Amino acid sequence: MRRATIHSGSRRETGNDVAMTPMIDVVFQLIIFFLWTSSFRIVEHTLPSSVSVSRGSAPGAMSEAPPPEEDFDEVVIRIRGTRDALTWEVNETPVESLAALRAFLGQLASVGRVAPVIVHPDPDVPLGAAIDAYDAARLHQFRVAFATPLEDGEP
Repeated sequence: MRRATIHSGSRRETGNDVAMTPMIDVVFQLIIFFLWTSSFRIVEHTLPSSVSVSRGSAPGAMSEAPPPEEDFDEVVIRIRGTRDALTWEVNETPVESLAALRAFLGQLASVGRVAPVIVHPDPDVPLGAAIDAYDAARLHQFRVAFATPLEDGEP
């Protein structure tokens, strides 16, 4: 015969207890993570593009094509010499002075500012001369970069 037992208000299982507190902590951390990393911007259902649909034209009718972009070669400003005697070259064409270089870059800017300008000073050229060439190109709103030596040490 089996004897009836009286249980107090709480019942504890042995061996299969699952601690819920760590799982709740992880869930809250995930909620905080997703709230922190999500963006609350309105989703746009359009893609910006330069293609325009002409209204009023028949389907399949050709619209006027945009003019092709001109591809310009890079402009290389070569600075040679030492502090006492500097020589300037633009794409292997000698330029007499910094003022002449500014004038030449102004003429190029009137054609277009698409071509990148590369300032290529020799190692003996003072930094101020390279900065002057950089400033002359930025004055006319060109994109300017400095030339660096190749890995094997050649300029």
